[in-house]
Amino acid sequence: MPDEHPGPALWPTVDELWPRLEVTRAHAGRERLLLRILKLSEEVGEVAEAVIWATGQNPRKGVTHGWEDVQAELCDVAHGAGGA
Repeated sequence: MPDEHPGPALWPTVDELWPRLEVTRAHAGRERLLLRILKLSEEVGEVAEAVIWATGQNPRKGVTHGWEDVQAELCDVAHGAGGA
């Protein structure tokens, strides 16, 4: 079975986005750090939610997402960790 996660291939994209995001940054210092922590926490929660939906852990709704959704949310975490 082929490797299904993006691994190192994701990082060139993150590196490419970083300078563009830095230019448009509206906050600095402690406020910026706190906002980054909140954003990262939000994104990690979305990964957890996608895993719950992909594994059918909500008995009322069953499987409503796929592992592609989990991967997409993990990319958002990487993006957020990079300072988005």
